[in-house]
This record gives sequence, structure tokens and C-alpha cells, in this order.
Amino acid sequence: MEAMRKLTLLRHAKSSWDDPEKTDFERPLAPRGRRAALKIAAFLARHHLNPDFILCSPAQRTRETLARILPFLTEDIEIRMDRAVYSAGIGDGLVAYLKTRPADNQHIMIIGHNPTMQQLALTLAKPDQAGQYSEMERKFPSAALAHIEFDISSWRELKSDGRLMHFVLPKNLKGNKGGAV
Repeated sequence: MEAMRKLTLLRHAKSSWDDPEKTDFERPLAPRGRRAALKIAAFLARHHLNPDFILCSPAQRTRETLARILPFLTEDIEIRMDRAVYSAGIGDGLVAYLKTRPADNQHIMIIGHNPTMQQLALTLAKPDQAGQYSEMERKFPSAALAHIEFDISSWRELKSDGRLMHFVLPKNLKGNKGGAV
């Protein structure tokens, strides 16, 4: 078994507040959010970031974010919807959950909400020299993606010593006016 585990944390894309009758759980993606999710999906494909397991909040906006990125990923992915991701607080429960995942899950993605996604990323990644960590510390906007790698052979060994490989915001991806590649 490979001595490397990968974790990709994705905050749902921008949601719509247009319908005041909808609960927070029922809010769909806004048009801007749908475009942002596709940019993140293209980034995942371009960098071959293909999870073998996705844990997703069942809220409407996270399910729609997942639906936008799935066509860009490999086909053999186990997906689990879990309401605990919707109300995960600072993410301690998600860390405990990750530690129970089988060794054959080499790359896990969690699609969730803030402040959980930001706090989980800050907890599990070591501060870096490139400044991505401090950028992530300042803000983890909608559709932000943090990709962290761990030199461990089992999720049971998960600690706060991961390498932040990518911190990506849709506004910085190709396709935005003046955006970087």
C-alpha cells in the first residue's frame, strides 16, 4: 500500500438567496456558483485530483456542486451523503471519521460548508512558505479548494502535519477576466 494519503476539501460553490421561502439546507447554487464549480472541476481534471471516496453534505448547494464536478472525475468513486457534514462545526467529527476510512481510500474529498472546511484545512495542513496557508487563513470563500497530502500509509495515522499542495479560488482560474491560470 502506498504511504501517501490525499485529502481534498471543497467548500460548496456560491449559493442563491433569491427565494426567501427556501431553508438554508434547500438553497441552490447561484449562476455564479455553477460557473465557479465548473472552473474547480476543470482544475481537478487538469491536476489529476481524482478522489476514490467523496463525503458530501446533502444540502442542495453541496449536491449541486458535486453534480458539476463529477463529470470531470474518474468514474469509480464511492460517494456518501452525510448530514453530519452539514453541521460539522470545526470538523473534529470529520477528522475522527477520516481516521476510520479503509486503507484503500487513498484520496478522499469532502464537499461541505464553512467554517468547517476552512477550519479543517487549517488544522490538518502545516503552514507553508509559499503563502497559500496564510491566504487560506484569511478567507475560504465559496468554491475554494484545499488539497492536502499526508505521508501516512493509513488514515488512522492522520495528524496535523499535511502538506498544503493547492489552495485554489475560482476567481484565480482561467476563464475569469484578468484571472490567472
